[in-house]
Amino acid sequence: MKFETKYLIRWGIPGWIMIFWVFYQVLFLKGINPLDSKFSDIKNGLTLLISLTALGVPIGYLLHQVYFGVVWVLNKNRHEAVKRNARKVGQNFPRHPQWGNNGDQDYFQFEYVWHSVLLNLDAEKRTYIEGRYRHLLSTIHGLGSLFVSSAISLIVTALIIFTHSSDAPFNSYFWTGFVFQLAIFLSAVCNYGYFSNNLTAFQIKILKTYL
Repeated sequence: MKFETKYLIRWGIPGWIMIFWVFYQVLFLKGINPLDSKFSDIKNGLTLLISLTALGVPIGYLLHQVYFGVVWVLNKNRHEAVKRNARKVGQNFPRHPQWGNNGDQDYFQFEYVWHSVLLNLDAEKRTYIEGRYRHLLSTIHGLGSLFVSSAISLIVTALIIFTHSSDAPFNSYFWTGFVFQLAIFLSAVCNYGYFSNNLTAFQIKILKTYL
């Protein structure tokens, strides 16, 4: 897969999912049948589809930036996780002189040690470990963006529920969509935790083996 295609899919999927759920809930809430609307016309429908497809990519990119900023950059718990992981590696882990005083610098040190170990391996081992690490990290970031996308779509759905007029009750399609939204959100959260723990355990075991 080409670099551009890989990131297009990573950023596009969260944006497309959020757009889909917002349109889904609004359509069924308002009782709009897409087949009876002007969008049932092939030309208008195709134009709308292309527009939403193109719009989903920048929206997904912004969702990815929100996820990365909140979960990776601003999350102070990650600083404690780095120190905890270093302790699990053991005394062979090379700490910088100011270790423990700056969480960001500790994280940078951990990443430096990790890549230094990879550079010292023979080509065959390095290729395998890099591939495995890249796969886990890419999966984590993809799930993180999906988590943010699902969370925002759930917030929009909650706003629709709380601001909806009691004179027009919700139909079963609306609640079915809400259940699926919630299921996707919970799955993204659980899978994110699983793959994050998997990556952490993988790095620790490799560092303990080769340091």
